[in-house]
Amino acid sequence: MANAAAPGRRSVVVALEHALDGLPDGATVGVGGAVTAAHPMALVRALARCGARELRLVAPTGGIDVDLLIAAGCVREVVGCYVGVEGLAAVGPVFRAAVQSGAVEVTDLDEAHCIMGLRAAGHRLPFMPWRGGVGTSLPQLTPSLVEFDDPIAGEPLLAIPAIELDVALIFAERSDPYGNVQMVGTSHMDRMMGAAADRVVVQVERVVTNEVIRRDPERTLYWRDTTVVRAPFGTHPYSSGGMIADEDHLREFLAAAREGEPGLGAYLDRYVRGPDDHEGYLEEIGARRLVSLLI
Repeated sequence: MANAAAPGRRSVVVALEHALDGLPDGATVGVGGAVTAAHPMALVRALARCGARELRLVAPTGGIDVDLLIAAGCVREVVGCYVGVEGLAAVGPVFRAAVQSGAVEVTDLDEAHCIMGLRAAGHRLPFMPWRGGVGTSLPQLTPSLVEFDDPIAGEPLLAIPAIELDVALIFAERSDPYGNVQMVGTSHMDRMMGAAADRVVVQVERVVTNEVIRRDPERTLYWRDTTVVRAPFGTHPYSSGGMIADEDHLREFLAAAREGEPGLGAYLDRYVRGPDDHEGYLEEIGARRLVSLLI
């Protein structure tokens, strides 16, 4: 654990159960991670428990995080290009059923459109121009993508609207008490997601001293309004820089999701609604199983 805050600095570390205090219904929430890695699942479960409703969920490459939040009744719209469990489920079962029934709206983008939309928001621009998708049916399927002639060369381009976030939920392996975070490996779209958000909540494995962070300054990320929560094994059942994904647990969720009620309800009762906090979730998973996932 980090030392006490130095004079003139304020710790931004809060308890997980208070990290999402004040999040209003209808907020636009970004969820980081990519496919089977680095999803901030402890924060996702906390969001599912807090009772938020009508959320616009931005998850460029989502997984069971999206399915969980839909199942918990939190989501009005999903913005992204993929929701599934690579190798196990081409499409998230809860997401599929909700979209087919009309319970959840979708803004369907490809990965490049997600990147350009987040970049536009990070640069405080209304849109970013992009060539990909010109001449396809994407503007008809997703009317927010607007084709225009660029004023320089006269070429047709797509205007990708800014994806502005009220809050971004992001995972990093470590942070100091002041919100300087460091990730292991690629940051996926998380770096851009943080820049696009009014507020960033970073879930970390460890809180370390600022001296430790300063040993690797090139790895450091910082956003203006950042809150840090410590949640060891918090990406479970997904992987992180220190552990592999728990494929058996992913299969357990998918089996419950495909069954619908009562299977999905029983899963939520056991792993989301039942535990009082993240520590309770870890106890439900079991220490032996968690240790077996460490790299």
